[in-house]
Amino acid sequence: MFSLLNLSLRNQLLLLVSLTGISRIPYIFDGYGVEEDSWGLVVNSYEIQQTGHFVASRLPGHPVQEWTYALIYDQPAWMYNSLSVLFSMIAVFYFFKVVHQLGLESPGLWTLAFACTPVLYIAGTYTIDYAWVLGFLLASLYYLLRGHFIVSGILLGMTIGLRVTTGAFLLPWLLLVWNNLDTKTSIKHFLSIAVPAGLIGIAWYIPVYLVYGSGFFDYSDQFPYPPLTKILYKASIGVFGLLGCIAIAYTLYCYVRRRKSFEWNGTNFITPKQLVTVCLVVIGIHILAYLRLPQKSAYMLPLVPFVIILCALVLQKREVKWFALLFAGAPFLMSMNLTDPLRGAEHSALAATFKISGQEIFIDPISGPIFSERSKRINKMKYCDEVLKATDTITLPTVIIGGWWYNELITENFTRKYNKLVRHRFYIECHVMDSARRAGAQVFYLPEQNLYNDQMYGQQCTDSLAQPFYIR
Repeated sequence: MFSLLNLSLRNQLLLLVSLTGISRIPYIFDGYGVEEDSWGLVVNSYEIQQTGHFVASRLPGHPVQEWTYALIYDQPAWMYNSLSVLFSMIAVFYFFKVVHQLGLESPGLWTLAFACTPVLYIAGTYTIDYAWVLGFLLASLYYLLRGHFIVSGILLGMTIGLRVTTGAFLLPWLLLVWNNLDTKTSIKHFLSIAVPAGLIGIAWYIPVYLVYGSGFFDYSDQFPYPPLTKILYKASIGVFGLLGCIAIAYTLYCYVRRRKSFEWNGTNFITPKQLVTVCLVVIGIHILAYLRLPQKSAYMLPLVPFVIILCALVLQKREVKWFALLFAGAPFLMSMNLTDPLRGAEHSALAATFKISGQEIFIDPISGPIFSERSKRINKMKYCDEVLKATDTITLPTVIIGGWWYNELITENFTRKYNKLVRHRFYIECHVMDSARRAGAQVFYLPEQNLYNDQMYGQQCTDSLAQPFYIR
């Protein structure tokens, strides 16, 4: 790995981008992803084709990606996932360029750490827009550092079109261009970013507004607020992996031990204080946003490059190699995940198991997060296949409450003959279940969805009106 340093910067960049793409390819053929939203994007692409107008996969909408997927709606999973591979490569390319533009030493090693961060590695293998966002965002940052402010604004506008909350990056971008010695120029530079970003971002959401009205800026979540242990896990190990967390903890130790300011000479117009402030602001914004809805580790992905940049300001040259080495192993070793037979991950005989917040967890020293992610995807696909095969033999009108299995079941039904007597539903209210029963239908729910069906609507009727769906 350290022979990377013997290559020219151009060859380092070429090698890192190539390895990023090649390393993701083995994982893009196993369905569309673990999350129900990853399959929901496929359902959404079919809906856009059928209706002829914009349909949000989930509010407030992600129009750049949703329109793109509508163009390839009937293609296999690897076609969808290959776009995330592409944007992972773009993110790695521009992270290297950003680190080099900032004048930080060993850009190849820092980029290796970034490319191997488990949450980015995994995001580059399935459909959701996390890798897309990071690709556009880092490109916007790079062109800002180069002084191409309008280009930076255009790219940020595209990022907003992917995920509206990324408009918050206007604040750190403002801090980067602000020069206390020349307020007029600072305002001019910021407006050169903000105006195109705002116009392009708004343009992407006009179709969303036309369909959903002013209430489009909303979100729904049927899950209860998770316990503290899960919140901390998803925001740390779920993002950086166990080995990555060790590397970051060591960096904090070095910073506290030396009691020195961040070591960096700065660039033409960005001071060390500005850069540190921007990194801390980005990290702070994402921690606060995550705590509002702490359901997914990938929500923290946009802060990853800024955490690594802060580490680059702390560690000395000889320490960078060990930091990169730990991150290089983070996707492949020391996995920590659920053991649930339907939606959990597989583990080796060397794994240790224990319970946290009522769920059985394992730590496997010889299997990493990317392998756990793949086994979870395969397990969920196998279960959905068994459900669909079981529904083929049903002879009575039937409603099945699918919950987090719903999108995957619907997606599979697009490409197979299915039993027209069976209707799959996400979640349904008590009066709908009661009406279905009165009309002669049987109502079932898939594992755990009785709890979340009630949680979704604040009701307590699912167990009395529906029954578990068993697979023989």
